[in-house]
Amino acid sequence: MPSSPSRAEQTPTVGGAEWRGVGAGSGDLGSAAVLVASGNDAVGSAVEKALARAGYLVTWVRSGQRALDGLKVAGRYALLVVDLALSDRRGLDVLRAASLLPGHPPLLVVTAEDSETDRVVAFELGADDFVGAPFSGRELALRVRVLLGGSRAAAGTGGVVQLGGLRLDGSSHRAWLDGRELALSLREFALLATLMQRPDHVFTRSALLERVWGQGTRVGIRAVDAYVTRLRRKLGAARTALETVSSVGYRLSRPG
Repeated sequence: MPSSPSRAEQTPTVGGAEWRGVGAGSGDLGSAAVLVASGNDAVGSAVEKALARAGYLVTWVRSGQRALDGLKVAGRYALLVVDLALSDRRGLDVLRAASLLPGHPPLLVVTAEDSETDRVVAFELGADDFVGAPFSGRELALRVRVLLGGSRAAAGTGGVVQLGGLRLDGSSHRAWLDGRELALSLREFALLATLMQRPDHVFTRSALLERVWGQGTRVGIRAVDAYVTRLRRKLGAARTALETVSSVGYRLSRPG
């Protein structure tokens, strides 16, 4: 495994896989460490350069397995950027595996082949955001900044919110169900926070998209449905409280 990336470009070889670390001036988020997994030279290079210019410490690896190994070191990386094209395995498989790791960082998918199917499947597998080609370096850096800074919904829940057996602490970004902590991704937490802030209120899909992903997002409405499905799975017996309102959206009902 590579040592912590420095601010100078380096290309050490570890176990036959090339890692590249690039750093640049300090960013607003304290030069957070970002792990990039891409087997596409054009995509990997573009992502690396854009994020380095924005002040992040970037480590680029072409192997999906090396990326997963890197994430197993708790707190080492603040974000994983994963390309659907990798040298050793499918990017979606790496995304799924990363989403199952305890305490994994936010997961951002980038790809040179953008399709609605890829987007929907990526969100179903745990992606927090998705950027398809063509994309600008400024757009990518903004997406990363939003992910690392937390969503509007999560940030707006600064205290503890209780709804039946559900308890959410916005300051620590943690949630519990009947005393058992829930393993939620950034977007899942933001979605739950939004719904818990206004119990019994019906949110349209568009409203949830804006609150959870941000205004002007290129993510489609179907991402909301995918995340509601994921959140229901994690709520277990309490999933019935997250109701679908036909042709409108969703609400989280108060206990009866």
